[in-house]
Amino acid sequence: MSSTATPPFVIYNASAGSGKTHTLVRAFLFRLLDSSQPEQLRRLLAITFTNKAAQEMKSRILVHLASFASSPEKAKEDSMFLEIADMCGLTNDQLHQRSKRAYRYMLHHFGQLQVATIDKLTHKIIRTFARDLGINARFEVALDGKSFMAEVVEQVLSRAGEDKALTQVLVSYVLQKSDDFKSWDVTKELNTIAQMYLNENHMQSLADLEGVPIKAFVDLNQKLKTQTEIILAPIQAESKAILQAFEDLQIPTSFFPHESLPKLLTLLAQGEWPKEMLNLTLSKSLETGMFLKKSATDQAQGLFDSIKDQVTALLEMYTQYWRQLVLLNLLRRNVVPLSLMQHIGQGVSALQEERNNQLLGFFNKLISDAIKDTNTHFMFERLGVRFQHFFVDEFQDTSVLQWANLHTLFSHALEDSERQGSLVLVGDAKQSIYRWRGGYPEQFMALVNKEVPFSISPEVENLPKNFRSLPNIVSFNNDFFTKASQFLPLPSQQALYAKSCKQEPNSKAGGYVTIATIEGKNKDERTAAYQTQVLARVKDCLEQGYSPEDICVLVRKNKQGVQIAKALTEAGIQITSSESLLVAQSLEVQFLMNLVKLRVAPKSKINRYAVLEHFALLQPSPFEWTTQQIQHPLRQVLLSLSNQKFDLSTFNQLPIYAALEYAVWALSLTTHLTAHIQAFLDEVLKWQGNREGTPMALISHWELNKDNWTVRPPENRNAVKIMTTHKAKGLAFPVVILPFSDSKWIEGNNNLSWFPLPEGAYTPFKEMLLPISQNLSKLGEGAKQTYETYYAQSFMDTLNTLYVGMTRPIEELHIITQKGNTETTPKGLPDIFAQAIPELEDHEVVYGVRMKQALKTTVLNETTTPFTFNLAQATSVVAERSVESTEALFGTVLHEVMAYVDVPQDLERALIQSNAKERLGTTQYARLFKGVQDMVAHEQLAPFFYPANTPYKERALFAANGELLRPDRFVITPEKNVLLLDYKTGQHHKSHAKQLEEYANCLRHQGLNIKLKLLVYCGNSLIFKEV
Repeated sequence: MSSTATPPFVIYNASAGSGKTHTLVRAFLFRLLDSSQPEQLRRLLAITFTNKAAQEMKSRILVHLASFASSPEKAKEDSMFLEIADMCGLTNDQLHQRSKRAYRYMLHHFGQLQVATIDKLTHKIIRTFARDLGINARFEVALDGKSFMAEVVEQVLSRAGEDKALTQVLVSYVLQKSDDFKSWDVTKELNTIAQMYLNENHMQSLADLEGVPIKAFVDLNQKLKTQTEIILAPIQAESKAILQAFEDLQIPTSFFPHESLPKLLTLLAQGEWPKEMLNLTLSKSLETGMFLKKSATDQAQGLFDSIKDQVTALLEMYTQYWRQLVLLNLLRRNVVPLSLMQHIGQGVSALQEERNNQLLGFFNKLISDAIKDTNTHFMFERLGVRFQHFFVDEFQDTSVLQWANLHTLFSHALEDSERQGSLVLVGDAKQSIYRWRGGYPEQFMALVNKEVPFSISPEVENLPKNFRSLPNIVSFNNDFFTKASQFLPLPSQQALYAKSCKQEPNSKAGGYVTIATIEGKNKDERTAAYQTQVLARVKDCLEQGYSPEDICVLVRKNKQGVQIAKALTEAGIQITSSESLLVAQSLEVQFLMNLVKLRVAPKSKINRYAVLEHFALLQPSPFEWTTQQIQHPLRQVLLSLSNQKFDLSTFNQLPIYAALEYAVWALSLTTHLTAHIQAFLDEVLKWQGNREGTPMALISHWELNKDNWTVRPPENRNAVKIMTTHKAKGLAFPVVILPFSDSKWIEGNNNLSWFPLPEGAYTPFKEMLLPISQNLSKLGEGAKQTYETYYAQSFMDTLNTLYVGMTRPIEELHIITQKGNTETTPKGLPDIFAQAIPELEDHEVVYGVRMKQALKTTVLNETTTPFTFNLAQATSVVAERSVESTEALFGTVLHEVMAYVDVPQDLERALIQSNAKERLGTTQYARLFKGVQDMVAHEQLAPFFYPANTPYKERALFAANGELLRPDRFVITPEKNVLLLDYKTGQHHKSHAKQLEEYANCLRHQGLNIKLKLLVYCGNSLIFKEV
């Protein structure tokens, strides 16, 4: 039966901490249990945006359903059980019985529980439709789009000199950059354009340019240049003439206020076009007709009057054409790099085909292009499942392409003749912080306002209560963001915050907020002030009784996290952070990369100095030592410094990864083999993969990714967390510290947006990239609209990021910002804080009462050695690390071989299929061969290879909490008993038995009887441990 009380289309507007996951799980279980058939599970599809969110939702579904199925009495303890019973119109006993059947069905058909990320869903669709899309169905997903596109750029540039048209474009670009007094190296700009290729905000515009021939770009560039010259030539000539007149009439430049007029005329005479139109002095002079100082002589004034009309006419002409010429120059800036889109597009296709890769970033567009003229629902039927009920989490992060791909599918479910389908959307436009990767919160805002592409109007429900933060924090955030909303540029944005920042507090008491400001004359001083404030806050919280693991410092940029990590570790406070411990911070890692650069350019003095600098720092007089050593052959110097162990010639001849390991060993970097070096080597090994990695390619990869290569410490340490606000989304912490709360609305100089060109004026081009700056607002209506749209979106995104950060704490929130301006229109967050909280002008502001008591004393040792995570304590030399790598490979191959073996006769074929001999080498292969032969022939293991028993190898199982388990081998006997076996290659550890017991429990939940649980250790001889 289907409940008539529940509408088919519901949108939940879910502010932070309002229980959206609970609401989604309840909606999912309602649709499952509203049917008497457990097969209803097949018709449900939940879409999330992160693996973590998908895992959490699966886990909650299982936990609640298990609770419902346990017993009517226990089920009633779960409040959701009573809610769903009421929604379904069932008695408690009826719902319990349905839950039992549904739970049993779910455990036996776990693959039908469809809770997937949108990326996983699109991946599945593309793999299913690979043939229709003209791609190899066995493709691998390329997740690292940044590195992939960098390789494409590198390959494009490598064809310079061979491809005539490409060479001409590159030469033109180099000359253009030289004219602008910029570096001739075009790699950085091309990488920027290429990365935009993966951004859905730019993807379609760039794809449209792929089919435009290079000649059209050349013609456009020439047309813009000609238009510029037509405007500039008469102004340039007239400026020269007036300057000559000043000289002939002997009117000194000192007679002009601030010498503004002569300075402007000089620039124009040189063919340069100022970024600003007229300064205040010239604007006033043009208005009043007074161009000379009052102190100028009557003779000079009379002489100037003779050419005054000429000057006025020039300034009026300059003012008339200033906007047009600035816009022409801006448009020309990106014509040449965009003309390479055709080559980049071809390079992407070629590299994907060569490697049999498909870029994850292209998935949504691939589907969009494929279904333009087809029935979307037909595609999903081809997946083998006919979905009827849909649940979408974090809808505010959905891109335009994603929504276009899915809404036809949703429409089919909602608008079929019987209208049996349903759709639940959950989101919060205030928590949309992923616009840079395609998120478009305006879609969700429109849906909440019931602007929908369906004939059915949604039921919009606000989740009113905050279950996360203590009441004082909820109250503070309501008040602050209501005041801040008035500064948002658009009425729709103001309404969003004003309406939804009225959260009801939960029934608990307490909550504590502090807001402090810092000052500093420059960036370094401000950073130091932030570090000092954060350290003081952390110490204060520790003294108040909080554990380090209770505290989280949220930053907007990884670089800020690095700065906070440095301050805390130097104070002896342990931290955990996946973003803040950059591999590039290590002097040893920097030295290794300098060696690679030297290998590429051995004659470069800069590279030679950089390598020697590593050793110079240990000398009493570094500069003198370096000056002496640079005179000698570097190979000899390094041999001497390494006790004849490091030969630069050997380093240059080895494959790049082997060369780096050789350098670590030979130059005794192993005495400092901290996590930074290990993480660096791991990243290089991962990058190299199966490709022929060249030193030059590694340098490019390093420059592109060094800010992302980090040491990843254990997550369960009792340590202060440092993470970006984007990573913290969906999480909560007892204490949150928010330093660097000082973002401007538009930051950086690389912001670009598409400007619509006048229709037909520059055919075949309809739009062009423009750099975003406030000057655009002065360049006519089109440019002004482009700037204002970008500004409004950026303003909202910045406030959203602050909102996400300020809604993470449970008990305490500590905000640290700069002193702001209380008088002018806010230019960034400091001004918002200053105007929303005027008391900040005089002192730190405290809101609420602190509840935590000093339950324990935390002793801080101010002289503690700066904290480092030594993840490689057991691998203090590279040789040992190599042994571990060999052991890991041995274990991998062992498992692969045994996965091919059903009965002993399969062993020979398994060894061949796994390519074991080539992968392991002669010695390790002999060890493997003996080990697997002993296993299949051993009496104690014989039941695992009986033909009468049914074997399952590397079979995926799902625990009750949704965790994926994969036992090495289990067999089911004809008597329905299970024999469970796990292979190990290392030493015995108690966790092995625990793991085996988890496998057993999972199988028991499926109604199977466990007869034997056995661990086998494959060393020089077999060792058995029965659990």
